[in-house]
Amino acid sequence: MDRVNFRTQILTRHLQTHQTTTTTDLLNTAPCVSYTPPELSEPSPNFDTTSLRKLLDGQSVEDIDYIFNLMIQSSLFCPRERGGKVFIAPDFNQSMEQQREMTMRRIDYLREKGAFDGWFDKKGPEGDLWRFAQAESVSVFDHSLGIKLGVHFFLWYV
Repeated sequence: MDRVNFRTQILTRHLQTHQTTTTTDLLNTAPCVSYTPPELSEPSPNFDTTSLRKLLDGQSVEDIDYIFNLMIQSSLFCPRERGGKVFIAPDFNQSMEQQREMTMRRIDYLREKGAFDGWFDKKGPEGDLWRFAQAESVSVFDHSLGIKLGVHFFLWYV
């Protein structure tokens, strides 16, 4: 089968109405939205990734890890274990209304867990860097979640 036909079949299957209700079934029936993290197929790096994270994220490494750990603890963020590691990814097989509802439920969960505590208390460049690290952490998971938080916390923050 040529590549164009293969791609057409995948898109056709994805766009057809799904009769199943479980996330696993939806992802299996829509391979165009399936995801395999590169960590599972790529060889391990031959350098110290912890040092690289400290270089790129500076003092925010612990804050980023805190947010990520909150997300992998909740089914709202669709955690999946693959290759002994936990990965999170939104379920793009939901309707727009369902995704909007999930975004609000995720924000409420993070708020209840204290992810935004101190948001308005931290001042100066250190506070700005902390806020950006928090926002970036959730944006890596889902841009709509990051945008919603950005509007509330950055656009209207005085």
